[in-house]
Amino acid sequence: MKARNHEIRPTLAHNFDTGTSGRPRRGLILLVAMAVFAMCAASYSQTLIGSPGAGWQSWTAALDVNFNGIDLNNNYAPYWDSPWGASGSYGGGLAEKNAGFCLTSTGDCQGLGSALLAPGAIPFWGQPYNSATDTGGARDNTMYFRSSGARLRATLFLNASANQREINEFGWFETDSTGSTIVARHKLFQGSGEPTGTLKPDPVGKSVLFTPTTYFGYYYSDVSEPTGTPPHGCYAYSIFTLNEPRCTETGGGQGDHDFIVFSPDPGSFLPIYWIVGEDPTDCTNQDGDCNLTVVTITPF
Repeated sequence: MKARNHEIRPTLAHNFDTGTSGRPRRGLILLVAMAVFAMCAASYSQTLIGSPGAGWQSWTAALDVNFNGIDLNNNYAPYWDSPWGASGSYGGGLAEKNAGFCLTSTGDCQGLGSALLAPGAIPFWGQPYNSATDTGGARDNTMYFRSSGARLRATLFLNASANQREINEFGWFETDSTGSTIVARHKLFQGSGEPTGTLKPDPVGKSVLFTPTTYFGYYYSDVSEPTGTPPHGCYAYSIFTLNEPRCTETGGGQGDHDFIVFSPDPGSFLPIYWIVGEDPTDCTNQDGDCNLTVVTITPF
């Protein structure tokens, strides 16, 4: 995209440098071309990279004639639409605290600013999903990003846990062009620490600026996994195959600790991403904390 704009810019200047007032017009068109160039460059500030066959999938939070959710019904389609394993342990007796309920501010999931700031049923990244039949929508195990070096703003929208002493740390990690390694981790939002409760978690609503490397993804630290002999804790990554072994307890249909990427405008010049890290269903087989972290990532 950058090389293409470098080619367009002198062509535009040449076309308008023909009249008696060519100098002013050339200066104007150069300014316009520079603005277009800057806007196009910003489109690369955080471009998602995924697996072949995956893409942006649409869904709805609408109800059928019996007032049951059409797509948002805890049936594991899409992969993140599952009952929250800590039913009754956080925020009331409903078991509907998955990412879809949080983004639409329904069920028992309320984030920063409640419905005023919840984005609604925005597209998610995954394998093909049929919203009409509520089928498909499997997880893409490889989700990471390419950066042009632009600064980004991360805002903590929600950090829920059935055990309020076990709050996730959330951050970004450096990787390579194929998403096959973890170079280094960089914390954005502090969790409750290890041992649990030794640190004060960052509050919901906090925003931080960061400049990622060319290839990067997101991680969270589940401080309570696994149970048993210390040290506890594991790191889960948006590239699922990089998850630590201690994050992969068996059971459940959700796939243990994983990520979801949503976007209201994935094709725009300045895309916004909603990054969700979760340990939703299998937690009942282990510690019962059932973490759910929601962070917005916007161009700065």
